[in-house]
Amino acid sequence: MYFGSQFVHKSTDKGLTWTVISEDLTTNDPEKQKQSESGGLTLDATGAENHCTILVIEPSPLEKDMLWIGTDDGRVHITQNGGQTYTDVTKNIKDLPSGSWIPQIKASNKNKGEALLIANDYRRFNYTPYAYRTKNYGKTWQRIVDDKDVKSYTLSIVEDIENPNLLFLGTDDGLYISLDAGNIWTKWTEGFPTVPIKDLIIHPREHDLIIGTFGRAAWVLDDIRPLRAIAENQKILDQKLELFQPSTAYLAAYQQPTGTRFGGDAIYHGKNRKSGALISYYVTIDKKESSDEKKNEVEDGEKEDETIDENLNQVQVKWDSLTMKIYDGERLIRTLKRKAPKETGLHKWTWYMDEKGPQRASRKINKNKNEPGGTRVKPGTYKIVLTFGDQTSEEMITVKSDPRLNKSDNAINEVYHASKDIESMIQTMADAVKQLVESKQIAKKYQSELKKLDEKLYKDQIKASKDITKKIDDIIDLFLGKEDKRQGITRNPEVNINQRINSANSYVRSRQNGLTTTETTLIKHAKDALKIGLNKTNAFFIEDWKTYKNSIENIKLSPFKDVKSFKIN
Repeated sequence: MYFGSQFVHKSTDKGLTWTVISEDLTTNDPEKQKQSESGGLTLDATGAENHCTILVIEPSPLEKDMLWIGTDDGRVHITQNGGQTYTDVTKNIKDLPSGSWIPQIKASNKNKGEALLIANDYRRFNYTPYAYRTKNYGKTWQRIVDDKDVKSYTLSIVEDIENPNLLFLGTDDGLYISLDAGNIWTKWTEGFPTVPIKDLIIHPREHDLIIGTFGRAAWVLDDIRPLRAIAENQKILDQKLELFQPSTAYLAAYQQPTGTRFGGDAIYHGKNRKSGALISYYVTIDKKESSDEKKNEVEDGEKEDETIDENLNQVQVKWDSLTMKIYDGERLIRTLKRKAPKETGLHKWTWYMDEKGPQRASRKINKNKNEPGGTRVKPGTYKIVLTFGDQTSEEMITVKSDPRLNKSDNAINEVYHASKDIESMIQTMADAVKQLVESKQIAKKYQSELKKLDEKLYKDQIKASKDITKKIDDIIDLFLGKEDKRQGITRNPEVNINQRINSANSYVRSRQNGLTTTETTLIKHAKDALKIGLNKTNAFFIEDWKTYKNSIENIKLSPFKDVKSFKIN
């Protein structure tokens, strides 16, 4: 370990003992060392009033015994022999005011002798930004940031660990990014405030940018690999659609943390990244092109009005939405759709690592715009196909189990197949209930129409419609439970089929190490209850519904009533 005062200190026993391996590397200016003459105030216990001290000790990750040293009074040194000798490279940094602070030096992990340097001089009311790069051990420095690039002074910098073209810069005015090694800088404002950024680091495994601000906040920009890809090939910015290689997605297990449970207990909790696979893509939104496309579709030959309307709708769907399809081999397992973003740029989409799920039983006929989610996928490799208009982009994604859990393939398969079995039960129940609801709507429709036509003439059929509706409600109640319109926290004592299936589903999905007798028993209870419900449903349609249907179909319904002739004497 290394520690800085005005000297460089070195420890090889985890800090138990220290050796001074340098002379005083600061200016040692007596005028800057009068912290004891503070006007009678108590000395700052943190040492914040100390001046002429070392702020940066940066070992090279490529060369043994190579260190960069920076101080708070503008001195920059290097040593290439572990501190036996030092070279002062301060005067080689052009246009940097003497005595500026050197808060950061970042040694390259790619090239020997290369480093990035941050300096600032705002304590003397100079808010000019300073950032430099050297490629020859500090013999010469290239300035890569000035007041034409950013608005305020610089505080931190980091180069991507893989692509040297990708740089992140922390300033008093917020976060800036460069895709061309520092030639052009762009302020990052999407989801991030304008705050002073004191430090930046890239997580080598997660490929996330971690940001420390002067407001004592820690921020994480999830998955910078799309930016890395653009820095590698900026022609991506000219494309209409580009799907980036997703990071490995984990089927993470979650549980309630110990300690404080509710946010109202005034304990601060940081916000975690949402669960699921994070998919990043770049899309170009050309509103003029979309408008022209619609116009061309309409003007392409003479069409009937209905055809024109149809084409307009097709084009709107084509250009106003994105579709993401997930494949397990050749098997399509999930289709996700969303509206196209309003602006060109990088966007993220979450796939919750699930397959297409079943429809849910309901007392209403719902038109689902989105495909329901279902069983979680098994660990493996899946293909993602993203479509926007006539553009398509594909990538593969790896899904893994939670590495903290020792899950066997047998347990994974057992839970997966049980979940699919339960989904089949859910879908069957949904289909049966839907048929019951549709039949109820037909009966109520006839009841209403017959009343309007002639309530006395069709009184038997109207009564039959009421009776059949009641029978349908009784069967639906077996599946979904009786409707409870009471206010407050209420519960019906009867256990319905839907509850039994949901209970089995909940237990099965929670199992990490395969099924137990609890889950198999719950599945059996759910199947038995569903069979009873389906048998009653089938019997109803074979007997009661068939009789009702025949009675209604035999009626010669006509809106025309017998007419009379009218006259006066």
